[in-house]
Amino acid sequence: MNLELTRQQDRGEWPVGTDSFFQPRRAAFWLLAALIVNGLFYTFNMFSVGFRVVPVTALLGLLVWGIYTLLFLLVFRTLDLLEQHPPEAFVLAFAWGGLGAVYFAAPANIAIQSLCAKLVSPDFVAVWGPAIAGPITEEFLKLAGVVLLILVARNQFQTYLSVLIVGAMAGLGFQVVENLTYTVNASLHFPLENQVYPVLLNLLTRGLLSGLWSHAAYTTIASFGVAWFLLHPERPMAARIGCALLCFALAWAMHFIWNSPWLEDLFGGGYGEMAVLLVVKGIPAMIAAGLFWRVAARENGTYLHALAAYFVPERDLIRDDEWIRLGAPLLRYKVRMEIGWTFGLRARRLKTQLQREQLRLIRKAMTYGRGAQTLRHEVAIRRLRAMLDPLIEAPS
Repeated sequence: MNLELTRQQDRGEWPVGTDSFFQPRRAAFWLLAALIVNGLFYTFNMFSVGFRVVPVTALLGLLVWGIYTLLFLLVFRTLDLLEQHPPEAFVLAFAWGGLGAVYFAAPANIAIQSLCAKLVSPDFVAVWGPAIAGPITEEFLKLAGVVLLILVARNQFQTYLSVLIVGAMAGLGFQVVENLTYTVNASLHFPLENQVYPVLLNLLTRGLLSGLWSHAAYTTIASFGVAWFLLHPERPMAARIGCALLCFALAWAMHFIWNSPWLEDLFGGGYGEMAVLLVVKGIPAMIAAGLFWRVAARENGTYLHALAAYFVPERDLIRDDEWIRLGAPLLRYKVRMEIGWTFGLRARRLKTQLQREQLRLIRKAMTYGRGAQTLRHEVAIRRLRAMLDPLIEAPS
């Protein structure tokens, strides 16, 4: 938990209320909206040829990458115990990555590679062009959307995790639209008259073998620097800027390594060797992103405990053992599974509902304070506990 929130808690205060992401009085809102809409028209025109020439690939690609997106979204929502953002935040972040950032990245990459061809040589660009242009433009543009979203709804971002999730969604949006583009283009130039195989091939290579350490991971790394800058106003400005730049540089380096031809000479051209190469080049990004997620999750747990202690001190609503596990999704899941194995499916279902209502109570109390908005959750918790306790109490 950052220092300012600690001070507010010590003074007996707490920030109640959160901004909506619909902010027509803020310039950042209209800038974000305009760039997303502009990117929408650009992306539609870019895909129009593919939809006319290879409609099966285009439609199947939309379905496959849509399901792919939903799986990632489910993971992000599971990690965000407090559900700190409404659905529109996820939509805007994804739309920025897939529409706004893609619109600017494509011509910018071409311009940088053209400049390199003039300054160095076309052969150099053929080998190193993607490694030089991609990280510069794409990482900057994805992160710019994160900053815009923060400017639109500043007090939506109270923890590291709240920033990282938006960053990951922006990266995921860029990743999915880029993958869909590669899928359609592959079908347009595929040597066989088969519109399904290019979808499966791109899903395997770009989705399964490289999906975990692609754009979502890079933007997560860069977003941690933004989160640290935002949530540590007590630190010197130079340190805050330095942390943000360092995280951005790390994301750039991971992206550079991924796009570079390094290590390719050590592996052959077969599918198996290519898969090993993708894993070897991608593991550093996955480890770095995982470490940042871990730090953010621990800080989110501390923040959650502080909220619960301040807003929900009653032990009949959150018991001591439940309070300890509030910020640990795996421990909460483990308890549910143990109850299910020992006392049956109904007991596990009641425990799941109880945990969910406790988190909703904390979130509503954080936003509105205790009162009418939280009363139904308090009633639900006591009702669920009254049904659960007789099922799990040891027989006398």
